[in-house]
Amino acid sequence: MVARFDRELSRLYPESRLLTRAVQLAPYESDALTGFRVRPHAVVLAETVDEVVATVRLCARFAVPFVARGSGTSLSGGSLPVAGGLVIALNRLNRILRIDPDQRLAVVEPGVINLAVSAAAAAHGLYYAPDPSSQSICTIGGNAAFNSGGAHCLRYGMTSNHVLAIRAVLPDGEVVTLGSESSESIGPDLVGLFVGSEGLFGIALELTLRLLPRPACYFTLLAAYPSLERAGQAVSAVVSAGMLPSAMEIMDRLAIEAAEAAVGAGYPSSAALLIVELEGEPAEVGAQSRRLEKLMRDTAPDELRIAADGAERERIWKGRKGAFSAVGRLSPDYIVQDGVVPRSRLGEALAEVERLGAATGLRVANVFHAGDGNLHPLILYDGRVSGELERAEHLAGEILRMCIRLGGSITGEHGVGIEKRAFLAEMFGPDDIAAMRRLRASIDPTGLANPGKMFLPSAPAAGAPKASAPGAGAPKASPPGSGGPAPGAAGEPVVSPTEARVVRPESADEVAALVRKSRGAIRVRGAGTKPGLATLPEGAVTMIETTALSGITEYQPSEYTVTVKAGTPIRELATALAAEGQFLPFDPLLAGAGATVGGTIAAATSGPGRLAYGGVRDFLLAVTFVDGTGALVRGGSQVVKNAAGFDLPKLMVGALGRYGPIVEATWKVFPRAEASTTLEIEAGALEAALALSARLLRAPFDVAALDLRPPGTLWARLAGTAEALPDRVAQLQRFLAPELEAGATWRELEVAAERALWESHRELTWAPPEAALWKVALAPRAIRSLDEAVGGTGPRRYSGGGQQLLMAGEDSAAERLRLGAILAERGLRGLALRGRGPSPWIGAPLPGALFERRVSRALDPQGRFGTNGPPAPVP
Repeated sequence: MVARFDRELSRLYPESRLLTRAVQLAPYESDALTGFRVRPHAVVLAETVDEVVATVRLCARFAVPFVARGSGTSLSGGSLPVAGGLVIALNRLNRILRIDPDQRLAVVEPGVINLAVSAAAAAHGLYYAPDPSSQSICTIGGNAAFNSGGAHCLRYGMTSNHVLAIRAVLPDGEVVTLGSESSESIGPDLVGLFVGSEGLFGIALELTLRLLPRPACYFTLLAAYPSLERAGQAVSAVVSAGMLPSAMEIMDRLAIEAAEAAVGAGYPSSAALLIVELEGEPAEVGAQSRRLEKLMRDTAPDELRIAADGAERERIWKGRKGAFSAVGRLSPDYIVQDGVVPRSRLGEALAEVERLGAATGLRVANVFHAGDGNLHPLILYDGRVSGELERAEHLAGEILRMCIRLGGSITGEHGVGIEKRAFLAEMFGPDDIAAMRRLRASIDPTGLANPGKMFLPSAPAAGAPKASAPGAGAPKASPPGSGGPAPGAAGEPVVSPTEARVVRPESADEVAALVRKSRGAIRVRGAGTKPGLATLPEGAVTMIETTALSGITEYQPSEYTVTVKAGTPIRELATALAAEGQFLPFDPLLAGAGATVGGTIAAATSGPGRLAYGGVRDFLLAVTFVDGTGALVRGGSQVVKNAAGFDLPKLMVGALGRYGPIVEATWKVFPRAEASTTLEIEAGALEAALALSARLLRAPFDVAALDLRPPGTLWARLAGTAEALPDRVAQLQRFLAPELEAGATWRELEVAAERALWESHRELTWAPPEAALWKVALAPRAIRSLDEAVGGTGPRRYSGGGQQLLMAGEDSAAERLRLGAILAERGLRGLALRGRGPSPWIGAPLPGALFERRVSRALDPQGRFGTNGPPAPVP
């Protein structure tokens, strides 16, 4: 069998790209975690997507395990080979296929180097935000596999926040496309699930990345302190002041010495260094920097420096990003650990790391992303000394256990790989792990894709679903018509009591018990603010209404996180956040109408703010839901940075309850800007408005929202410090000079008018209440053709810089079919937020239907929630 496999492999690859000799295989025996080494059977150097697909299919045919590998920079053993298996090297798939400045995206092959994307986009004033320390050598495919982060994650998020679409080959050789060129989502976020799956779901062949305008201005400050504790207190001071720097990094004395010796960054000799960076428009950065400098001086640093120019900024960051490799000057061997703790517990964590290091007799250099609590202790040891490696590994494990105890994560950006497998089950419960294992088994039944990673090889018994808490009663069925929207109101389908049973469980355990006992279809509803999504199938149905699952479970303003039950009204949450000067930046829709947390996640209803900050998916950190087995499953973590396990929270976004009812969620929140203003620009024709919108999206303006009302009205919102707004408005006016000379007009809205405008956009009050209302995900390139085709349909808004269409129209079967056909012809899909129909979906089938079916089979094996959203909607 092996000989036949080798013969087939040699037909695919010439001898120069098929490595089988020991000397050829040696460089591939480990990745950057060199403590683990395995010799593979062979390595193939793929040069085309077709070769990768053919190779995976060959492995499936002969049951040969395979590992995809980029630059081998994984620090968790994520690309460690499998004995007797194949390594598929992807470095030669390194083409940037397309840079689209108007759409602000790049389409790349998996072997493209991270930094090369920004280099290619620079000519258009754009860049790729995720910046791991190894960005000059690591590949985009590897970044996506492990959901890599970097220094600027607090503000911009991780890799998953910047991947729009993936074309991938699954472990059995099937090729699927997930996502689209739109940053808005319709249907479950399958891209979010695939990113960070550590190669267990297959190999990414092509990735569509979101690009951002390159900041016009940077302000980089370096402060030296006599202790890590004092540096940590300075971080707390910045957060307490309501500031949101793009990066906050801390290095201790050992790391400083190593970096200084390696790259000559010019760091002062001190116990701790704090690097804080602001970026954006010059006026805003100027105002913020004056506040930051005063605040930092008030923390009494031993020394404070401000980068005078780009060269000095580059030296500061070169030292920080080179710290990992530089530590090799201090010790022949070291382990780079990666864990996350709540930011408010950084001091406690660092003290514990120091204590653990002293107890084991090992030195530890500390480098960490202070803004998001991501620790990177570098444990120094000498592998030639008997027992030192074992002590180093023990210390690394104890640090991870500490992160779990403090409410954090075992990995913020390196992934689980092989190094942290034993700790995944300490961070998550048995039902959580069981759900993840079912996902893995459903997508890769033979276990050929990167086996041995993330999960321990010997799977524990799946176990029975969690029992209800003592004293938890059965869910309470409501009498027909009691509470909630009245049947038939606002487009709600009329369902007789014999067809649907409405229940309002009051606890997560009640929801789990209900799912276990149910024998028919189950639907989930929040407050009914989007009645088009409450379409019921024929036959017996249990409708779970989540409004009794209400309240904020935990809110830590200093952590920028809040945990809340699924039935909590968004407006209640917004009020609590506003009291602390914080908010949900994506402007959730219909908050004033009573939309709930769970409904906002399930429908992925982001508002105008999604342009600048991202959508629902980008702020959801953790979820607890009840899957189709009746088990309470938790995914994610209550810290702002986590790369442990499959990203179940993102999967829930846009899924309409397809995988079970959400009972609790943790969000990332941001400080609210102290002031905002909006320019209303009348460009005339749609063509002129779209051209101006494209110019604005490429320009280095921090536009908080950009919405379009056809034919030619644009609203551009600026938000930030009150001090900087007048200068920013003047700069934007100068930018508009070509359009103004061509006949466009503009005005700055008064405060009351601005508030009313954006409330209307969030609450959708511009749409007639009796009309149907559709949400459509699209990219700006589709607007011109689509707007012409929909013609006389009711009022509409293109929101988020053209990523989302919200459209009102006649609530009729004929109009629904017409719009569905228009969307399908253009490969677009939509969701009926309001209006009657056989399904909430219209337009083209959802991409990745094969992948979605495997996900559904894993999380809902009996199809209890199958009616909540077919993978292939009908027009």
